[in-house]
Amino acid sequence: MTTETTMPLGRIALVSLGCAKNLVDSERLVGDLQAAGFALTEDLGTADVALVNTCGFIDPAKEESVDAILKMASRKEFGRLRGLMVAGCLVERYRADLERDLPEVDRWLSFADYPAVAEAAREIMGLPQVRSLPPERVLLTPKAYAYLKVSEGCDQKCTFCAIPGIRGRLASRTIEDNVADARRLAAAGVGEINLVSQDTTAYGRDIYGKPRLVQLLQELTRIDGPAWWRVLYLYPSILREDFLQEMAANDRIAKYIDMPLQHVSDDMLRAMKRGINAKRQYALLESIRRIVPTAVIRTTLISGFPGETDSDHAELLGCVRDGWFDRVGVFTYSPEEGTAAFDMPNAVPSHVAEERRAELMEAQQAVHWAHNQAKVGSETDVLIEEYVPLTKRATGRTQHDAPDVDGVVRLTGVSAARPGAVVRARITAADGYDLEATPADRA
Repeated sequence: MTTETTMPLGRIALVSLGCAKNLVDSERLVGDLQAAGFALTEDLGTADVALVNTCGFIDPAKEESVDAILKMASRKEFGRLRGLMVAGCLVERYRADLERDLPEVDRWLSFADYPAVAEAAREIMGLPQVRSLPPERVLLTPKAYAYLKVSEGCDQKCTFCAIPGIRGRLASRTIEDNVADARRLAAAGVGEINLVSQDTTAYGRDIYGKPRLVQLLQELTRIDGPAWWRVLYLYPSILREDFLQEMAANDRIAKYIDMPLQHVSDDMLRAMKRGINAKRQYALLESIRRIVPTAVIRTTLISGFPGETDSDHAELLGCVRDGWFDRVGVFTYSPEEGTAAFDMPNAVPSHVAEERRAELMEAQQAVHWAHNQAKVGSETDVLIEEYVPLTKRATGRTQHDAPDVDGVVRLTGVSAARPGAVVRARITAADGYDLEATPADRA
């Protein structure tokens, strides 16, 4: 996306890495910069200042972030780029080391520095500090959907996770604040709003005394516009039936359970300090199928956690093969400084962790593809993300597929559609993780 204003003070190139929660931060940073008179550009050759919003969750994400910083830094030497700002989780976690090792960066922005991003850009450009216009979040997602970050931080004690050390403890936004933000997103014409946080299930516990996710959803779904509201990042040990009942009864809530389980072995769940055992997890999965039978369940799993035995892996593999999950992502364990698992004994060799991951993904692929084949001939609603009038082709997603991580629906013979609109479609074929379809009114 490129946002131009009349005679901008300068042009900002953005690289936003990591999760959707980080993307929301990027949208707010860009909003502050735009209110201060800067324009966002996708053309690095015309940028005056670059902003890299980093991820520091696991080693591959850290490496990607450092590579992006170095790439932008090279533009200062060989291009017109005048300055480089770096923000995000990597900065929060390793700022002292980064400042020492990467002197090419002009400004390091910890979370507390975010309100000063426009001031930093002006300093880099040698511009005087003036009062900015009131900032407005700039959406960086496609027109079809947006993210609503309902809270920050996390109170969970998972031994593998560095997020509480980076983002701090749970800090929820009020229901009123979230509703006001959501109204602005709805007014922009998005067809889907995705609720995100580090632990969405716990939303509101810090300010209301107990979780208030159900009440938040009831208020949000009174807002006209979006076809559905998707809830991401549910934590299994505190997911309750009142949420499932609200999902079942409320047509505006996408029937999609995004619930990272990480493992199913009691020994692994205990070592990870997940706050739940295998029996309770299976009971929760059964409750979901009973209360919201049309829901799909997406989870993430970790292979190669310290102490994971062949038996632990076999138990997890059997769970996947038995079809307990509709969508699965698998990560090999990454030892992170500052976490309780970092110095745990009985490390699993990296090649074994990779082999186990491949087995899990292969098993899930078979389950997913079989589910897709069973959909051929059925009808479903599809949220349009892209439409090409010349070819009358469109691409979209069902309520059972989240942006960026799940499959898509490719439609042919679409006479007209706009991003964010919902089209009733008939599934004509399955193509791996994706589906082919035509408008149902043509059938």
